[in-house]
Amino acid sequence: MSEHTKDAAVEAPFVFGVSGHRDLVQSDLPELRKQLQTVFERFRARYPNASFELLTPLAEGADRVAAEVALTCGIRLGVPMPMAQPEYERDFTTPESLGEFRRLLARAGSHWEVSDGSPKQTSLSDSQVRAQKYAAVGEFIARKSHVLILLWDGRDNQKVGGTAWVKKRREHWITAGAQEGAGPDIFGYAGTIQVVTPRAAAGGTARPRIEIVGELPIAGRDQTEERSRL
Repeated sequence: MSEHTKDAAVEAPFVFGVSGHRDLVQSDLPELRKQLQTVFERFRARYPNASFELLTPLAEGADRVAAEVALTCGIRLGVPMPMAQPEYERDFTTPESLGEFRRLLARAGSHWEVSDGSPKQTSLSDSQVRAQKYAAVGEFIARKSHVLILLWDGRDNQKVGGTAWVKKRREHWITAGAQEGAGPDIFGYAGTIQVVTPRAAAGGTARPRIEIVGELPIAGRDQTEERSRL
């Protein structure tokens, strides 16, 4: 690594992104937090000179659990929102959920609205417009994060903007980055890590075991070698 790159790595944040289920099983939260802490700590050890940021829209469930763990690890929060805050807050239908969102947002380093980049279509219903805006945030996180963390059970529900969809968009950007020699600044695409996460909606179906899928870096290993394995 050149001296210029070293200096840039100190200044530019290493960016985590998160996508995952909203309906987490409450009894799983301690183990999920433990696994998230492992992911964060391993990458922090691998890049000791970097600052760190987590991109999370602070939706209920996985987004907020990841945000809370990130804060305990000294990781800054960046909050890309699908729409202006007053409109976004309509989706948090209980006082407890709204209060939690505002508490975490107040601790974030930055927050902003992500444009979906499409012209306004009067033929779309409100729910369709909102879905489009949520998908734009998922696209943004898939493209901009060095490491994407998925709190996901591995099942594809075919929902645009859902976690499986975000994973596919991530794969698209990794391929495009490799072909075009482009990707997130400094660190490039450093991996996609899944924390296998059961859903409350799964009910009585067989519960997957909570575990990390994807190789985490080992501090001190050559970066080129490590990226080839992720």
